[in-house]
Amino acid sequence: MDNGTVALAFLPTVGGRLISVAAHGRELLWRNPEYLDASLQAVRRRSDWPRHDGTFASWVNIGGSKTWPAPQGWNGEGEWAGPPDPVLDSGAWSIESRESDDGLVVIMTSADDPRTGVRITKEFTVPGSGPEFAQQTTFTNISYQTVTWAVWEVAQIDTEGGGVHAEVEVDVTDTRVVDLGSYHGTFEVEHGEGTVSAGIQDVVVKRGFPSASGRIAYYEDTGVGLELSFSPIVDAIYPDQGSRAELWMQAPIPAPLAELDGLHPDAWLAELEVLSPLTTMRPGESVSFEIGWRALLAD
Repeated sequence: MDNGTVALAFLPTVGGRLISVAAHGRELLWRNPEYLDASLQAVRRRSDWPRHDGTFASWVNIGGSKTWPAPQGWNGEGEWAGPPDPVLDSGAWSIESRESDDGLVVIMTSADDPRTGVRITKEFTVPGSGPEFAQQTTFTNISYQTVTWAVWEVAQIDTEGGGVHAEVEVDVTDTRVVDLGSYHGTFEVEHGEGTVSAGIQDVVVKRGFPSASGRIAYYEDTGVGLELSFSPIVDAIYPDQGSRAELWMQAPIPAPLAELDGLHPDAWLAELEVLSPLTTMRPGESVSFEIGWRALLAD
């Protein structure tokens, strides 16, 4: 999809991903060059991908932006034990498109997932012009029992080279930052008026923002960047110690992380993550979460 300002590409066959967001020819998302080249052509046959064995080490992180259920965990019912995941993260989704009064609409839908009891539908609406587009994600309970999940969008940004002139910024109402994992290096943040920001650093860390007020963004000093906006619900319960937005930042490290089941960060990237509240759904019920996307262009 291309409206002259922003161009999007979708990869339904690998977890219903938004695999590319390009503005004036500049790619804003990270993709794994071991699997897709710069023109979105496959580098490796799917039959040659690593086989899932349930560990992080076997996860094919192909990149782009994907939708997962939260909370993540491996302690049984009520936690999503992925990635890897054979249905929601790496399974084939359906795709369709249509025109509407608001622009072109693309809809991707997962298969029914027996582990979580949900089916995920992602609807993107791209206006006829401009750098903004909208995403509505819906979880539907397809099981015969009550389930509780939060919608979790994870957008991967390319921060190649260390990014001393780039940063991630989160709008917040207070200074709380939750340490959800510190695996390599010392991570530093700066507190501004209504914001928390972090330059791109030689680290492998995960942080949560319980008071995120509706925006997480990646900026370069050239003016290029990407913003995700959402509407938090103040009194709702969120996963990961109440985090409404989260940041994963990584730099290449020489060896896999034993504490993360063999996950090997081998690229410069950051994940801009936004979450809906935890919502309990009876059989047949659905919950939707809306995200606004905005590509930032160089001056």
